[in-house]
Amino acid sequence: MRIKKASLMFAMSISLIIPASVIPAVAAKTTLVIDSWRTDDSKIWNEILIPMYEKANPNVDLVWAPTPSNEYDSALSLRMKSGTAADVIMCRPYGLTKAFIKDKHLLPITGLPGLQNFTKQSMQSWADASGVPYCMPVASVGAGFYYNKNIFKELKLKVPKTQKQFIRVLKKIKKNGKYTPIVAAGLDADNWALDQIGLQLVGPYYWKGDAGGVALDNGTRKVTDPEYVAAFEAMASWKPYLPKTFSSISYSDAEQLFILGRAAIAVEGSWSVKEMAPPGSNVGVFGAPVAKAGDKPYVQVLADFGFGINSASPSQAEAKKLLTWFSTKEFGQALANNIPGFFPLSKEKISVDNKTAQAWLDLRNGAIVTAPIGMDKMNTGSPNWFSVTTNILNKMMTTKMTGKEAAAELQKSLESWYPPQMKNKKK
Repeated sequence: MRIKKASLMFAMSISLIIPASVIPAVAAKTTLVIDSWRTDDSKIWNEILIPMYEKANPNVDLVWAPTPSNEYDSALSLRMKSGTAADVIMCRPYGLTKAFIKDKHLLPITGLPGLQNFTKQSMQSWADASGVPYCMPVASVGAGFYYNKNIFKELKLKVPKTQKQFIRVLKKIKKNGKYTPIVAAGLDADNWALDQIGLQLVGPYYWKGDAGGVALDNGTRKVTDPEYVAAFEAMASWKPYLPKTFSSISYSDAEQLFILGRAAIAVEGSWSVKEMAPPGSNVGVFGAPVAKAGDKPYVQVLADFGFGINSASPSQAEAKKLLTWFSTKEFGQALANNIPGFFPLSKEKISVDNKTAQAWLDLRNGAIVTAPIGMDKMNTGSPNWFSVTTNILNKMMTTKMTGKEAAAELQKSLESWYPPQMKNKKK
């Protein structure tokens, strides 16, 4: 006891004569708040992804602060204007992010470590007109078709590779009369799907991927040119095989028809893999059939979300480190395994535990990867590509309007408000 007491007194006396400046300081923790619309994934972020980062970075506390998706855009815009937005922002592709870039709410991230893992194509959703990136690309999804393997086996059907084979399969299912050949959302409130997982799915084979989008952006091609008309007609060819009540079928209705085994094929996205192909189901995936035999496959990769830095954040240095981590294979692998159907946009190769999700990812092997057309330059302001196109597609798919007529109506609209297409207006 005497030794311990003496040691304590010695230590206290030494502490009195050592300057405070040479005593190591305990590093203060930085709290980074993350704005997001993905409320459904909160458990994954809070219990898996965030702890991964905090374990490697003990001086940082991450706070996941989601807002319901249908409220996110307006709520985040208000927080940006009032200076109360989070440090790190989950970025939507194109529209909202482009507005934040214009208003200088996001920090440019040129040269940030990790950006070298991405292609120029994968960064365009979150870059300004000169190509300066403002968000780290993170997650992508894909569009295509789920099919019921049991129904295909029962009716002795093979997965179609070409457009002709696809229509032949639909005809056989319809002739059997037991199942709805193909389901999709037809309700006006869900008409976003007709563009994003309809026209944009089949179109690249006809307008030749990204080149077709650039040509429309620049006004050097028109929607009434043969390659675009062919895309509208390919989509319109589904009409005889959709449910009779197609115009009243919501997105969730279409999912249920497939899940309950009443439809053979569903036009859908990889993001729905947990609902469409739950454990124990016998469900497969195939991409859009090629226009003709011998064509190289196209795969549409939809940028889903990235992360940017609030230009008003006081913790920009730590936020940059977090964005760099989002670019790593470690994060990408964890994201894909824990949120099946969402895949990293980086060049890093990963594999996915969920077999159906892996099937979606495999569609990209050997294919020409393409982004949606019309979602950048033509999708700012009002009217815009998305609002006009979805309404026309809904009309085409629920009435007797032909693909050629739909293309003509869209071109007429573009010539009335989109400057590069105005020059194509007939005098």
